[in-house]
Amino acid sequence: MTSEKLHADVVVVGSGVSGGLVGSLAARAGKSVIILEAGPRVKRHDIVETYRNAPVKLSLANMKLQGAGSPYPSMPYAPSTYGDYLEQLGPVPFKTSYLRVVGGTTWHFGSALWRLIPNDFRLQTLYGRGRDWPISYADLEPYYCRAEEELGVSGVDGQDEGGNGGGTFPPRSKPFPMSGLPAPYFFQRLPEQLLPAGYHPVLEPNGRATRPYGQRPVCAGNNNCNPVCPIGAKYDGTRHVDQAEAHGATILPNSVVYRIEDDASGQIVAVWFKKPDGTEHRVTGKYFVIAAHAVETPKLLLMSQTRHSPNGIANSSDQVGRNLMDTSGISMGMMAAEDMWPGQGPTELLVYLNARDGEFRKNYPQYKTKLRNVVPTSQIASGLLSKGVVGKELDKQIRLQSARSIRWAVDFEMLPLPTNRVILSAEKKDALGLPVPAIQFDIDDYWKAGREAAQIDLKRIAGVLGGEVTKFGLKPENRQHPSGTTIMGSDPKNSVVDEWCRAHDHKNLFIAGTSVMSSSSCMNPTLTAAALSIRIADTIISEI
Repeated sequence: MTSEKLHADVVVVGSGVSGGLVGSLAARAGKSVIILEAGPRVKRHDIVETYRNAPVKLSLANMKLQGAGSPYPSMPYAPSTYGDYLEQLGPVPFKTSYLRVVGGTTWHFGSALWRLIPNDFRLQTLYGRGRDWPISYADLEPYYCRAEEELGVSGVDGQDEGGNGGGTFPPRSKPFPMSGLPAPYFFQRLPEQLLPAGYHPVLEPNGRATRPYGQRPVCAGNNNCNPVCPIGAKYDGTRHVDQAEAHGATILPNSVVYRIEDDASGQIVAVWFKKPDGTEHRVTGKYFVIAAHAVETPKLLLMSQTRHSPNGIANSSDQVGRNLMDTSGISMGMMAAEDMWPGQGPTELLVYLNARDGEFRKNYPQYKTKLRNVVPTSQIASGLLSKGVVGKELDKQIRLQSARSIRWAVDFEMLPLPTNRVILSAEKKDALGLPVPAIQFDIDDYWKAGREAAQIDLKRIAGVLGGEVTKFGLKPENRQHPSGTTIMGSDPKNSVVDEWCRAHDHKNLFIAGTSVMSSSSCMNPTLTAAALSIRIADTIISEI
């Protein structure tokens, strides 16, 4: 196919969950679709084999070894963030990890698929912090239901996701598409001890199949969901990319979009991409959707400085790249007073949400407290060996510590600060000569107040369990949930997109993904991005 013939009703940049959803829904509605992806197409069996043979494994138990353990390719023309791709301008490093492959970062995400709660949409009105969304929970609720069906979410109907044990919350008009996974012993024993102290357990909604769902088999309990589900029971973005292709969409991997072209009327007329050999190609269309990740999307918009948009596409407000948020948090390691046997079944399924909502949000952020259902056996063994423990005692201690080592993590809501931002590096470029993203990131006093509250909470939990705290991680730990960099709002002067995720400056340009979120909340943002992407698809389909 020559570049002159690259034209579609809907042109989508990015093939993760958001781009895949928009492309799939448009193709299923009979529209012509082109999906462009900077990175290559990967095969599950190749990823699993690479991971199996890696001497050092990437996992939630060993996140510091990202470079050594990642089984995904990092191409010179589309580098991943496991190396030094991102330029850190400080003062707090923003060490997010995203993949540039067909299917996107959902290949290695933990699969938590939470809704926001109603008050998350009214943070400024209720608590005098951050921003309000231009939409409400009620506006998004039907799309949450559809997103759960599209992604195949399993969860426990009737539990209170507000964390206080008061009944079903947030409000739901439909049950989960699939029942929740069975709770392992670890997640049964902890609630027995913590519930009397007022900590109400919440089993996490997630994208793992508990019955055959589409082409996905039932979750077999593998504990390496990060970085890859070996059998494909966990949702990833390739599901919708493949659906789009089956309905006639054209998928263009290894196609790095570097420029968006507009005209004097404000219409987007084309996107330009480079192949690994440096050749340049142009794609025209009726509607354009940028779904390239919360870091890559603002980078592309900022690179696209045109005669009509001198500050970059969609950037008349100077908000593109600003308001970078995450759920950066802290952690605690402890040794339980009895054998708990973590690591049975998939990762991260039990959370406590006692600090999810309330008047306290005027003073410090909401946060969730979660159990990392992993066993850091290699770290335990390395630590013992460094202390000279060998032989039978080494075996004894590995068994003991593997059975009792518990890893807690806290994720905080963050405020959209204009000073936290993605910009273009002034010096560093990739193999195609394109500037890499540079990150300016810091934490504020609101976040620090949350850290103080969460520390008290974690120490109380350890006391209730009779455990020994072995480590506190109190420096901000990135949770891989970036958002806010093309923020949604009703005023074109201080936001990038409107309530439908349409760019204020360009009526045929939509932005999909977590970058449009007006607030971060403390919850994983994937389901919210998926719900918003379905709204985008509906809007485009109705207008074509």
